[in-house]
Amino acid sequence: MNKHDQIENPSAEGHEADSLLAAFALGALDLDEQAELEALLATSPAHQKELRQLREVAALLPYATLAAEPPAHVKTQLFARVEADRATRLQAPAPSAAAPRVGRHMRRWMLPGFAVVLAVIVFALGNLTLMLSSTVRRLDEANRELTTAIAELQQSLTETQARQETLSGQLAASQDQWLAISDQWLASEDRIGQLNARLAYDQQIVTFVSAPGVATRELVPARPDASARGEMYMYPGEPNAVVLFSGLPTLETGEVYQFWLADGSSEVAAGTFQVDHTGIARLVVQAPREVNAFQRVMVTIEPDGGSATPGTTVVLAGSL
Repeated sequence: MNKHDQIENPSAEGHEADSLLAAFALGALDLDEQAELEALLATSPAHQKELRQLREVAALLPYATLAAEPPAHVKTQLFARVEADRATRLQAPAPSAAAPRVGRHMRRWMLPGFAVVLAVIVFALGNLTLMLSSTVRRLDEANRELTTAIAELQQSLTETQARQETLSGQLAASQDQWLAISDQWLASEDRIGQLNARLAYDQQIVTFVSAPGVATRELVPARPDASARGEMYMYPGEPNAVVLFSGLPTLETGEVYQFWLADGSSEVAAGTFQVDHTGIARLVVQAPREVNAFQRVMVTIEPDGGSATPGTTVVLAGSL
């Protein structure tokens, strides 16, 4: 190609250079063609930029294809084009020393080769699209599986919370039952304590009244028609005494029986008591001095808590 042809058809020269750039990016040039193209690149920033883009595409080609065997007719056509390109290159005349290698003879073999390169790139991009579609499907399946797993975990969490609430309710009920049992146990302990105290009190009375040398005094009702009786047990010279009562009527609420020791000038309160439903009661007397120093005893009905002086309602009386 002479300078006149290059001026008249500059687009053809640029198209041939583009074809060489594609082959250069794929490593398909011999040493002479590579040297001539590098000389062209040194003076053309546009071709340098295009070469960088082609090399980026070529670098992605190994990752764009899946492991697949191409159809037989594709391989046949590709090999046929390669053979035709080789034959064209062998039959082409040697270039003149003055003319650049990027000339008209390159159009005869580079254009078919460039078409092959484009076909390979299109094929690779198609495989890349298929691979991306397969990846998207796998990601979609993984997303659905993850969604299902999250739903199952949420259901399991809900069931666990329900079981925790049930256990909490059972624990609260158990605590209530335990508290009720504890209250019953405490009440039983109190009852047992009361019974033990009463038993000790009764044993003290039995021991006192059955001891040798004890003296007894009888308390009789103040009214002849009453059936109440009292029996007082004492030791001369001792301040203690025991009195057993029977036949006394149950008092109204807010009233108690009160026992008195009296001498010639005063009356001394010696304790209060209530009777059970059978009219029986027991009283241990703690006198301020020996019991036999007093002259008489009596039982009166007083307000709850007792009185400082005896009232007018005398129930029982006796002489010491």
